[in-house]
Amino acid sequence: MLSYQREKLNAAVASAEKDKKLLAANPLIQDGTKLVPSVTRVFRKDEDMYVYLEAYQPGAEKTQLMVASVSFFRGSVKTFETAPLKVADGLNAKSKAVPMSFSVPLEKLPPGRYTCQVSVVSPAAQRMAIWRSPMVLLP
Repeated sequence: MLSYQREKLNAAVASAEKDKKLLAANPLIQDGTKLVPSVTRVFRKDEDMYVYLEAYQPGAEKTQLMVASVSFFRGSVKTFETAPLKVADGLNAKSKAVPMSFSVPLEKLPPGRYTCQVSVVSPAAQRMAIWRSPMVLLP
């Protein structure tokens, strides 16, 4: 999920999520703020882009090491890539999901159309997953 906005829970005008169990189970809520998904996928250079994803490890009893990164492409040219994020903990015992999140400053990228790519590698399983989405960066 891509986002540029974090909203304080107590600042929400209306919310159906008043149940503390629902709030605790929502992966988009952390430290009293909710990550708001970007529907348009249009961002501005003076904003940070927040990337949130969950990788599933069915059958795992503990988190298996994964390495993730976010890249931006213009056509077939990679214009920026985040430092690799090593994830070695965080496995939800019930859902078997491992959360990963990035905060990417967009100030260094020139305005234009991009493909945002999230890559996740599991060295132990010798597997790789890629997710891509078009996005636009405005001045």
